[in-house]
Amino acid sequence: MRTVCALLVALGVVALMSGCASKREIADMSLGEEQVVERIPDSTPEWLDTPYEESGKQLLFKGEAARGSDASLCLRQSKANAVQNLVEAVKIKGRSEFSEAVRGVNVSEEALGRYLDSVVAWTSENVQVSGIVTQGEYREKVQVRTYEGVNYYYNCYSRLSVPVESYLRARQEALSRAVVEAQNDEAKALALEAKARLAP
Repeated sequence: MRTVCALLVALGVVALMSGCASKREIADMSLGEEQVVERIPDSTPEWLDTPYEESGKQLLFKGEAARGSDASLCLRQSKANAVQNLVEAVKIKGRSEFSEAVRGVNVSEEALGRYLDSVVAWTSENVQVSGIVTQGEYREKVQVRTYEGVNYYYNCYSRLSVPVESYLRARQEALSRAVVEAQNDEAKALALEAKARLAP
C-alpha cells in the first residue's frame, strides 16, 4: 500500500512540475509568437519542399492546408489541394506534350487552340478518377500566444501519387476521342498527327 501511495505522490509531483514548466514556457512567449508543439510523424519529410515530381513510374503531387482549427479537416483539405495541384500539373504537362506533337502541322491558331484545350481537359479529367494513391501525410500543431493564454492551429500536408501509366492511358484516351470528335479537316489533321507521334 505504501508503494502505491508513494508512486501516486511521485506521479502527482511530476505532473505538477511539467504543468508549471509549460506555463512558464507560455509566459516566456511574446504576444503573437508561434511555436510548433507537435509533429506527426516526428520529423519533417523531405518531400515537403517538392510540389511536383516525376519519380520512376510515379507522378507525385504535394498539397497543403494552413491554420486549420481541426486536424482531420485540415488533412482532408490538404488532400483536396494535392488533387487540384495534380490536375494543374497534368494540364501543363499535357499541353506541352500535345503542342510538341503537333508542331509543324499547317492549321490555324484557332484550330490549334481549340484542339489543345479539348485534349488537355479530357486528359486531366481521366487522370483525376483513376489511380490516385496517398504517399505521405504530415501534420504540425502550432501554439500561438494570445492575450488570454494560447490558441492552437494545424498545418497539414499530403503527398499523392498517380502512376505514369495512368497518365499515359488518359492521354491516349484523349487522343482517340479527339480523332472521333474532330469536326473539320484541321481538327482531324491535328488529332491524327498527335496520336501518331504520341503513340506508346
